[in-house]
Amino acid sequence: MKNTNQKSVLVGIGNAGVSVLDRIAVEHPSIKETLVINTEGASLSASVTARRIAFPPCQDGDLSEGFLAIEEEFMAAIEGAPAVIFCGALGGELGSFLIPALAARAKADGITTLASVGIPFSFEGRQKREIADAALRKLHDLCDGVALIDNDRLAGGVPSTAAVGEAFVAADRALQFSMLALRGMLSTSGPVRITRADLAGSLGIAGAMTHFGHGMAKGANRLHEALEEMLRSPLLTIAGKGSALKEAATVLLLLSGPADLSFAEVQRTVSEIERVAGDRCLVKVGVLADGYADDPLEIYLLAGSGGGSRKATPPAPTKTATLVTQSSSKSAEEWPPARSQPSLDEARAAKSKKSSAAQQTQGVLNLETYQRGRFDKSEPTIVEGEDLDIPTFLRKGIKLVSPFRH
Repeated sequence: MKNTNQKSVLVGIGNAGVSVLDRIAVEHPSIKETLVINTEGASLSASVTARRIAFPPCQDGDLSEGFLAIEEEFMAAIEGAPAVIFCGALGGELGSFLIPALAARAKADGITTLASVGIPFSFEGRQKREIADAALRKLHDLCDGVALIDNDRLAGGVPSTAAVGEAFVAADRALQFSMLALRGMLSTSGPVRITRADLAGSLGIAGAMTHFGHGMAKGANRLHEALEEMLRSPLLTIAGKGSALKEAATVLLLLSGPADLSFAEVQRTVSEIERVAGDRCLVKVGVLADGYADDPLEIYLLAGSGGGSRKATPPAPTKTATLVTQSSSKSAEEWPPARSQPSLDEARAAKSKKSSAAQQTQGVLNLETYQRGRFDKSEPTIVEGEDLDIPTFLRKGIKLVSPFRH
């Protein structure tokens, strides 16, 4: 089924991506532009998301084969979309390979690409974190903006006595609200809006730390309660430094709610963020006041700080997504994921070669049998009465003895 409604498509990859998209499907049934991709298994078959793509098993762990198998179906699903927002957890083999690969393919068609991704908790192991870091660097090169959910920072908001599962639920919720924030910001229009350039400017810096907050409330005191909840988010705090907003040069702010959302509420929200962030911080605000009367007021905040220099403008995209994923080294400076993966270009070439070979048939040479080595229609060579076309040992009656006989 092709998407032609000109709205951003939300794409969930792997178990975490499926979980997040399922939550969105249940809690926001009006959002229809969703797609999940995962290997065959319980999470995909039980998903409530309408559009699903099964990532096939790959021979010898070659994930590029699976990518080529779903590439056409994926491009059909996002056809007509002005933007694609990817969601998933980095560190696992599927998400770390497929999110950058699909982002490259969408970008090659000129589609705005954003990603909301989580990186592993420290207790999940160093190797998994290294794989996630390598994939994250790829995403910063390929996407217009990346919202990073650092699970270790997020864990600061989970009580130490909580079950381990609660930490992962908190991570999924943060990914969910982050994804909705990106979608909402892209949807703003009119004089009070956030542009794609704003998102790229704030979230397009490699190595930057993402600061994210979300709050929602209803009732007469909804603004105060929503603001208070948002500012308590653990992703708006830097250990030992206090509020992360003091480190951010730009803050993106989205207010979403019912049609009675007032100018005064928007103004008070911006004033509060400016007070916390300081005079040097630029606050850009977008408003979506198209909900029902009983909908809550929701406030989303996204900002980035630190990192390297802003990434250079990539060359003009082509229809071929090039994503090198092979490495003989396990260094985090290269591309791990666990098994060495061929580049997508190499995989495409191999696939084309196999297809070409399958279409070829073996020719048959039309050979005839000749006796005594004679050439067709030729006369024998007679010298002094001897036929020279007959081997010498036959003409002379020489007995040949095998050198291997004793």
